[in-house]
Amino acid sequence: MKHPYQEFVDTELWNNLWGIFDELVENQDIEEMTSREYIVGYLCLKLQQMKKNE
Repeated sequence: MKHPYQEFVDTELWNNLWGIFDELVENQDIEEMTSREYIVGYLCLKLQQMKKNE
């Protein structure tokens, strides 16, 4: 699936966040209303921006 976060796919950060979301959904702690690629990609982008601003 094409999305604006392709640069993060298969990175360690992407894979870690994806796994965390697997757990949250499985435990019914969250319900995804948006495609997982967009959720994880957005978080990767924001974390990357925060790191650059340190």
